[in-house]
Amino acid sequence: MESITRDDVIQAIDQYLREQLQSKLEPEQKKLDKTEPGSDQAQKISDKITDFINRYDRANWMETLANKYTGQIKFGTHISKGVHPDSKGDNINFRPSSTLPAGIVGTQCLSASALDANGNAAALPLVAFFNISVKGALLRDLILAHHPGLEKTFATDPTLSAQYQQKFYSSLAAQTDSPTTSGRNKQLLWPRNNAIAEDNYHCLVPLYPSALINNFSGTIYSKRFSEENKNARDNRKKKSVEQKAYVSVISLAALKIGGSNPQNISSLTSKQRGVNLLLESLPPTYSRQQDFSLSKQQESFFSRSLAYHCYEGLQMLYAVIEAANSNKDIRDQRKEALDLILGQILQMAAYVQQSFPAGWSENYQLKMAHKLWLDPLRANQEDQTAFKQQREKGEWVQSVMQDFALWLNNLLQTRFKKQATDFDDVEFREWRREMEATIKASQRNNAGVFS
Repeated sequence: MESITRDDVIQAIDQYLREQLQSKLEPEQKKLDKTEPGSDQAQKISDKITDFINRYDRANWMETLANKYTGQIKFGTHISKGVHPDSKGDNINFRPSSTLPAGIVGTQCLSASALDANGNAAALPLVAFFNISVKGALLRDLILAHHPGLEKTFATDPTLSAQYQQKFYSSLAAQTDSPTTSGRNKQLLWPRNNAIAEDNYHCLVPLYPSALINNFSGTIYSKRFSEENKNARDNRKKKSVEQKAYVSVISLAALKIGGSNPQNISSLTSKQRGVNLLLESLPPTYSRQQDFSLSKQQESFFSRSLAYHCYEGLQMLYAVIEAANSNKDIRDQRKEALDLILGQILQMAAYVQQSFPAGWSENYQLKMAHKLWLDPLRANQEDQTAFKQQREKGEWVQSVMQDFALWLNNLLQTRFKKQATDFDDVEFREWRREMEATIKASQRNNAGVFS
């Protein structure tokens, strides 16, 4: 962009004006050729042609753009009308100065943001003017960057050219000392320090991220409907051609705004025919197994760390116990809580079995029963015949069940100190039975955790 000169800008603008004028003159010239010379109709067409020539005269065009159209069009990457079509609020041209953390998507991720616009439809030529390409760069980007190649390009008078440039910049930057909102906009009160006591809030007015939506929709459409993707999808059932991977986007919804006249919302919305694509809205999925670790000094797999990873099931069990009721619904909830706890334990065990290298347990102080359980690949090593024989006997399973019952009982006694004596041998046997049932189910389902 630094190599762009004043002559480059002037040449690009003149070429744009010639193309615009030609597109207007051609149909009128065809009408004139079919009209009787000297007739009233011919005169009207000639006057219209003259009007177009005057309109696209460089000096006249620039004056109209700068002094008339800039006040009738609102630009921005985030628009107010996208929230509600009758909103009269200001748009914002967001130009990020920092990046987002990994995994977060926003306008900051765009290498070049599309600039949306809305307002008087008659002033939309200003949008096309700002999108003039100058040696690969958009004129609007040159204006926003105060590019030196723009000097004396908008008028022969340097002072007038600078005035026009400033008006173009102000229009594009969408900067104002007193931004306005509308009764149609939404508002969020974001609490600050001592928010309630001191009535201390930020009033946030969300705007529609039009540039981001346009980029996202364009990416989806290009991937789904490109010729290459279409051919790959059509060829999936043909045995005579080479099979190639193709893109499918599932669980996709569409929000249509603007009704039958999306141009009322904005130029980008009109370009998308009012259709904005939406991905399914789901909460993030966290994999706690990846955060799980074993200390070389711990003797039991059933530790405080494991309790953290079984948080959901334990909380459910605690709630059931606090209910202090023995009806059928409570008993079913208790069984459900235990199943969840055991399922989470088996997930952690499977994670250790599948992610840790064979023989890892040799350098750990875990009980032998826990090593036999959690390090199954060690039995396949040449010098581990004794380990393999012990594992195949299966006696270690009873020890694991015993340790699970002790671990769960200790958690309950710590949580409910006044009820500690309630968790006696009956409860202990109950935990063991549940663990045993889970182990048998695991073996039947070929889960491999206890096999």
